[in-house]
Amino acid sequence: MKYRSGTLSPSILDEEWCPPTLHLLDACGLALQAPMQRATGSGHGMYEVSGQQTVGEGMSYVRDVEERGTLAAAVLEEDSPPLSCFAPLVGVGPFSSLDGLSIIANTTVQNLYVAAPRALVAGTSVKGTVLIFARDKASAYSATSGLNGYGIPYQVVAVPQAGITLPSLNASSTAGNYGAIVILSEVSYDYGGTLGFQSALTAAQMATLYQYQVTFGVRMVRLDVYPGPAYGASAIAGGCCADGVEQLISISDSSAFASAGMKTGAGVSTAGLYHYPATITNTSIAKEFAAFAPATGFSSSSTAGVINSIDGRQQMVFFIGFATDWSSTSNYLQHAWITWATRGLYTGFRRLYLSTQVDDMFLESDIYSPAGQTYRITTADLDQHVTWTRDLNSRMSTGSSYFMEIGHNGNGNIEAAAATTTGASACGIGPIEYDGQNDTALEFKKTPGTGTNLWPATPATYPYTVACTNLDPLKLWFANPDNLNAMAHVSHTFTHEDENNATYFDVSRELTWNQAWLQQVGIAGAARFSPNGLIPPAITGMHNGDAIRARLDAGLRNVVGDNTRPILMNKENEFWPLISTVETDGYAGATVVPRWATNIYYNCQLPACTVAEWINTSAGKGDWDALLAVEKATNTRHLLGLHHDPYMFHQANLNYVTAGTTTINGQSKKLSMLQAWAETVVQEMVRLVNWPMISLKHDDIATDFTNRMARDKCQPALSYTTNPSAKTITAVTLTTAGNTCAAKIPVTVPGSVTSTQGFTTEQVGGDPLTIWVQMSGSPVTFTLSTPVAY
Repeated sequence: MKYRSGTLSPSILDEEWCPPTLHLLDACGLALQAPMQRATGSGHGMYEVSGQQTVGEGMSYVRDVEERGTLAAAVLEEDSPPLSCFAPLVGVGPFSSLDGLSIIANTTVQNLYVAAPRALVAGTSVKGTVLIFARDKASAYSATSGLNGYGIPYQVVAVPQAGITLPSLNASSTAGNYGAIVILSEVSYDYGGTLGFQSALTAAQMATLYQYQVTFGVRMVRLDVYPGPAYGASAIAGGCCADGVEQLISISDSSAFASAGMKTGAGVSTAGLYHYPATITNTSIAKEFAAFAPATGFSSSSTAGVINSIDGRQQMVFFIGFATDWSSTSNYLQHAWITWATRGLYTGFRRLYLSTQVDDMFLESDIYSPAGQTYRITTADLDQHVTWTRDLNSRMSTGSSYFMEIGHNGNGNIEAAAATTTGASACGIGPIEYDGQNDTALEFKKTPGTGTNLWPATPATYPYTVACTNLDPLKLWFANPDNLNAMAHVSHTFTHEDENNATYFDVSRELTWNQAWLQQVGIAGAARFSPNGLIPPAITGMHNGDAIRARLDAGLRNVVGDNTRPILMNKENEFWPLISTVETDGYAGATVVPRWATNIYYNCQLPACTVAEWINTSAGKGDWDALLAVEKATNTRHLLGLHHDPYMFHQANLNYVTAGTTTINGQSKKLSMLQAWAETVVQEMVRLVNWPMISLKHDDIATDFTNRMARDKCQPALSYTTNPSAKTITAVTLTTAGNTCAAKIPVTVPGSVTSTQGFTTEQVGGDPLTIWVQMSGSPVTFTLSTPVAY
């Protein structure tokens, strides 16, 4: 589209081409509501806007949306008042903070005239890749993290202050390269002087993006935007909020993204996220989907986000900053825009896995506070957790299947049995004992072949009898199939010897003896046993080549790590496992699955203990309720971020018998610390979404991670087949590099397809249908049973 540009003088305004009507633009490039008419009886070239608006020097005009220029001087008696395209200054400051984390306010509105796109819909094919414009990689994370959680392909374009050249949006007049566009914080910068904050994307580039939207039926998402006429909204009294002021945000209308499974009216915190409560001023282009609750300075609810339908294109706009790296709210809200922008049609899948692993079963734990105490779980504790697990599942969303997973140490069984009156004779050599272990640095890398054996040289094989192991009531409890199969099970080594400086001999004994014990006592026969899994003792031996080799020799290739230690996480992709290497770890080939730590400490059986340790070691502040509030915010963030990492607990955390009551959402109950943690997190997730929550056993978690890495490396991509006349998506086609992949590729659809072509399908509870496609050399196309509208 061509524009006439230049400087208009009064004489030029008299030229023949100048029409009776001009459409003035204010200094922000926004059209004034009324057209400018020639002022009857005034001097030459004089215009007015319905007799109300004067024409000021520097104002822009539009003629027939094809010609544009600048008025050189005011042509009426008084100058027009100055116009600003910037957000008003807010007394509380342009940022909001929470525990030292902040989101700086976006002080930019759409400030350039952008020509309306032509009503041309010609695209017949569009790739599903999401195009993201952000200032830099760090800020882009607030868009990429959610897409990565789903496994949806994306491309980031970093936009510096100097601007960019747009990537090629389409391969031809009918084939689009991007299925959605996301712009963060308008990629704005402070250009100083009279310009102030402006987007680094030019008006011409925005016009190109708008035209691409219309031509190919692609949706746009704008995160962190100041309300203005371009969005059919206006800010109310500036932004919010000052430190310590809370204003909840909720989804008010989920009809445009129903398959996201988000519940309406469920308010979540905006602490640390600066935002702009708004009111809709133009209902013809704007519809609210998110709302802010009343708060200090805001007596009623206000608009937090709108969906715009403008000139044949659609955009979703959030009037709030995003920070998915620390904000559970941002991780929640992202599911609205991801589902809306993709129309719930993407390669990837959404699944909420909640797996709680309980280490040290059968051992006795030294308690942190009061010092000098020990705790070993009782059968009464376990009975209650079985009952509670059934109850918790009944209160979770349809399709949920939660269970605990137990990490076992067989020597603890022998210790308890040998301590009984008949144990000395029944248990032969008694439990394995050895001198104190050598402490090492946390990430100590042992030289292969070094170290000193701590285990006795004999016997060479596991020597204990059933008569011995049965002397422990805890072992008898697990011998009941109903109890055993209420949980999942995995090895945690025999004695729990630290393995950073352990020898191959010691680690091999630790593993093979525990395997023999698990077989003898029947735990290896459980319905959810992981024969190839290991929870390393205290997550040690991670850089000990001898330990890793012993694990692999014993068939234990899947181990968990510790997410508080960055070296144990995959640096390329946080949703991939870490694979050990000779260079870093001393031996190659072990799969390290990331695992979350909590503030429920291994050496505590009661809240007072873990609160004390939290305060003394982790700068915690407050009481048990405050600790649980932190756990809720932290771990709902992980879950809403679609992280599948399991969570670490320990046997002492299951103390129910001597536990007190905990109040959660107004209900007071006697709960173990693990129960209180799970109730806190689960109840919040149930309040926010209708997604099923599913637990996986250890080996299945590892398979989930390794398959994710394998399919990502196959570079899956989805393209939409579109009908430009009906403005619908009628089919999708999946491709990978070479159209092959060892791992199955998930394709998620909002409804159904005419044929699944024999591929495995998965639909749990209210989650959408996912088709798991085995690529075998050719693209795979699915026709949608009901076409999806643009």
